[in-house]
Amino acid sequence: MQFLVLLTVAFASLVFAQHNHSTAITGYVYGPVLLPANIQDASRKTGFNGTAPANTMPSLTDNWNFINYCTGKVHTNGAQNRNGSCNGIVMGDLPAASQMVSTIITSPLPGENLPVNTSLAIRLRVANLAPGHFAAPGSTYFSAPQQLDSAGCVRGHVHVTLQDLGGSFTPSAPLDAQKVVFFQGVNDAGDGSGGLVAPLPKGLPRGFYRVCTMVAAGNHQPVVMPVAQRGAQDDCTKFSVGV
Repeated sequence: MQFLVLLTVAFASLVFAQHNHSTAITGYVYGPVLLPANIQDASRKTGFNGTAPANTMPSLTDNWNFINYCTGKVHTNGAQNRNGSCNGIVMGDLPAASQMVSTIITSPLPGENLPVNTSLAIRLRVANLAPGHFAAPGSTYFSAPQQLDSAGCVRGHVHVTLQDLGGSFTPSAPLDAQKVVFFQGVNDAGDGSGGLVAPLPKGLPRGFYRVCTMVAAGNHQPVVMPVAQRGAQDDCTKFSVGV
């Protein structure tokens, strides 16, 4: 039965190839089929031969790369849906471990106290990112896979997000992710050496703040790395204003 399914898929692929459907970016022949060469056997396995050990979970499984996982659900379809959605686009290209993304915020410094309502700039440096790749966030959000440049680095950009910590550097509760004081997608190529800047011309009012980076691939998805055991790709720092 499985052989017949694969044979049907292969035949369908040939039909679409004859109709010469191709993507604008890659030029590869494509159609609404899963080619046998792209089936990943790992998706058919739970990861365990028997009962899962404590504090682990069996993986969800699917014979066909989860291509129909979003059936019956609200599709992301390039939009930022605040009520949630299901995105069926593949993760895409992963860099080598030697080219994993790493970021450091160089300004403000940790614990630095800045003057009130005075121009400042969030400065950072990022390694192993090809910056300046920024797709339309209103219509192509998460709508294409992560891609690498010719050097094997993720094509993407950096988001800078700044939140008010309240009355001190040490709040006991997690901050509300929906509340931001400042947010910017840094969509330029930077200084050519990984340096990027997000300016705040009017500065900030008095308070305690946390600023973080969120490195993204071209379609705004968080960058995906090849191994789990690694340093973080993002950075955060805390500073104050007028304290």
